[in-house]
Amino acid sequence: MALPILEANRYTCELPITKKKVEYRAFLVKEQKHLLIAGESEDNTIINRSVVDLLQSCVYTDLNLKEIPISDVEYLFVQIRVKSVGETSDLLLSCTKCEEQNEQVIDLSKLEMNMTVPDPHIKLNETMGLYMTYPSMGDVDMDDNSSETEQVFKLMASCVESIYDGEEVYTRDDMNPKELSAFIDSMNTDQFSELNEYITNIPRLEHKVSYECKSCGTHNEVVLAGLSDFF
Repeated sequence: MALPILEANRYTCELPITKKKVEYRAFLVKEQKHLLIAGESEDNTIINRSVVDLLQSCVYTDLNLKEIPISDVEYLFVQIRVKSVGETSDLLLSCTKCEEQNEQVIDLSKLEMNMTVPDPHIKLNETMGLYMTYPSMGDVDMDDNSSETEQVFKLMASCVESIYDGEEVYTRDDMNPKELSAFIDSMNTDQFSELNEYITNIPRLEHKVSYECKSCGTHNEVVLAGLSDFF
């Protein structure tokens, strides 16, 4: 006689950026095991790949995870995690003075999406500028072994939606990665800073934690943001 099959409860949420309604289930024990292994690696590439694999398994809605903004992916992951293992997460945070590990309990239900939307229009000079868009999971090369700086530059380039020069407009279909990289490299520091500011200020899950170090008593404040911080 075959054993009975457990039916998973279904839940829904609305993604904050795309406003898509998504139906999902909690993750299973075997999926949680994969997450724990990925978290122990402390490797963002492994963590990102594990999260995508998890969401593909748990989401019922037809959703291209590599096309939606990373902010929506972060939000969806946290919703699934809350339904799976509870609303709190135990984190070890290092003191900025003595580096002592301090355990902090984070209430995931209180995480807020920073919805201050940066201006996508960046004017480079009197006749030239560009329009930016949010990065997606597809823009993160999970097999990229390049340096962290190089990966940041690639992510920045992936957010360039179009470039205009007077009346001439160049869309992503008109650009190849090498040309776009050369275009960004030709910017002066002020122009590049505007691109960096856009990337820095895109909506994302954030949570500010304040605590006194149990060892030296130093007051610490840290802003948690991104998948790895809430993993």
